[in-house]
Amino acid sequence: MRRVGPGFPITLFTALCGLALLVCPRFSTAQSIQVPTSAQQHGDTRATDDYAAAGQITVQIQDAFGAAFFQGARVAVLTNLIDTTLIMVSDPGGNARFTGLPVGQYVVEISAAGYRTVQQQVLISGTSKSPSITVSMVPAADKKAVKVRVGSASVSSKAVKESERALHSLQLNNLADAQQHLERALAFEQDYSEADYLMGLLLLRQKDPARAAGYLQKSLALSPDQAPALLALSQAQYLQQDYPAATVSLERFLRDYPHDPQASNAQKYLDSMQKSRTANAGAMESAAESTPSGPSDNPPAAAGTAAATTDLPSLLESFAESNTWAPPNVDDEKIDIDASSAPCKLDSVLHSAGQRVRELVQNVDRFTATENLEHTNLNRMGLKTYSETRKFNYLVEIRPVDTTGINVEEYRNGSDSARQFPEEITTSGLPALAMIFHPNLQTRYEFDCQGRSTWGGRPAWVVRFEQRSGQNSSMLTYQVGKRYYAVGLKGRAWIDAANSQVMAMESDIMRPVPEIHLVRDHQLIEYGPVHFQNKSLELWLPKSADWYCSLNGKRFHRRHTFSKFMLFSVDDKQNISAPVVVPAENTQQPSGNPPATY
Repeated sequence: MRRVGPGFPITLFTALCGLALLVCPRFSTAQSIQVPTSAQQHGDTRATDDYAAAGQITVQIQDAFGAAFFQGARVAVLTNLIDTTLIMVSDPGGNARFTGLPVGQYVVEISAAGYRTVQQQVLISGTSKSPSITVSMVPAADKKAVKVRVGSASVSSKAVKESERALHSLQLNNLADAQQHLERALAFEQDYSEADYLMGLLLLRQKDPARAAGYLQKSLALSPDQAPALLALSQAQYLQQDYPAATVSLERFLRDYPHDPQASNAQKYLDSMQKSRTANAGAMESAAESTPSGPSDNPPAAAGTAAATTDLPSLLESFAESNTWAPPNVDDEKIDIDASSAPCKLDSVLHSAGQRVRELVQNVDRFTATENLEHTNLNRMGLKTYSETRKFNYLVEIRPVDTTGINVEEYRNGSDSARQFPEEITTSGLPALAMIFHPNLQTRYEFDCQGRSTWGGRPAWVVRFEQRSGQNSSMLTYQVGKRYYAVGLKGRAWIDAANSQVMAMESDIMRPVPEIHLVRDHQLIEYGPVHFQNKSLELWLPKSADWYCSLNGKRFHRRHTFSKFMLFSVDDKQNISAPVVVPAENTQQPSGNPPATY
């Protein structure tokens, strides 16, 4: 047990199969993501009381499409409170942070060659959370190109003002306001190249590339000499899988704007796409020569198709926000349900599953296991930027607490230090999700049996769960410094229709946590049977636990796999069938990229 404040007990969490805290009278948790503070990452182990102390301005910079981080932007902080202008260049993660600032008003200015300058006023009050802003860098258009004439008249001044307001909203990621201003601008001036260009960017941000392409083509028809509009059009064409058109747009872009800041990236992408199409055409030719009797039922993918570009180091893919880096949200994913099966009796399913979890706790008081951890950093398109593997000797100790609870402590290599983990972010208790079915915890959740399906070829009842309104979270807590943030969960479980064991569970957070910039936390846990030697007893323990997280602008995937169990006070040594583990690629972390600071 750890004490975080006078009389405030926090029970340490287990990472195996729901062997977690059952009930703690004042506060309980089964999972924790412990995020290091800046001081802790730089060797200061003293407790930090506030993860985002006053006197600090944090800036996150991204590209025009809200996807890729923007490195190398000049960030200046202007104020009359100090004598000098503070200037910083955004790091590879698109971040710039200014600390030690006095209370007062500031103007933050972000600029880069070839992009529109962004300005935003911020206030450090000393009593509320320090300001944190996210901005998008919008490519600058040629002023001669956008100041078009309509007949004999100049562009309406009202349209220009609305377009400028739309640009500012787009830079600050306020898409709803940007759309309103652009609609007004185009109402004042139907043929206004600048407004059409910005509307195209907005629609790309809103994942509507077909409509975006229409506005961008119109913008180029009105003002052909617009490098940003041409590049944006190539992106819209790519996202519609119109690869020949995207190639033509990129070739024109490189021919007409060889010195544009995006020219080198565009050339790399074009080279990769052309190389892929050439290789694919060769594969088709070889297939045709090897099958003279006629075409194959499964011919190679045609040149220019999506299959031909899935492995490209994609410049254009980085411009589109995507959820392919993690599984779908549990509310978005459709599960195949057997409509012909008997109706699900929820009370009976919950009762039986609860008994299986109760039996698990009653039969185990200490165990060890070998834990393999694969950690991956991902960009916003799900492409791997860094990975490593670690291996732990894992120990769990279970001790009774009063008459209703149980205290569970876990250790890796004899320690519970966060420094054992990649990025110094501790993931504890991930597979403990099954504890929601324990009779002592079921009242905290709403359950719904969605019907009968399968998992791993076995019939299973699919049960959806969601934390009840007004109930404190007991399953997931994020710890940042000395502060704890309880996070509500929703998800589904696959419960074996024959023996009522929990076979798999999947969960998402009920809502983001802006205080720590937590956007997504998705878990997928699989369980399997452990057969005891010399005893007619079988317990289900985790085979694997996958964790996907979007936290403070970064994305992570971790896979925990467990094997070689040894259980004490029950039996000497047991084995669980080891899951198939694909060795993670070990790469060196880029120079100058310290552990994440939150």
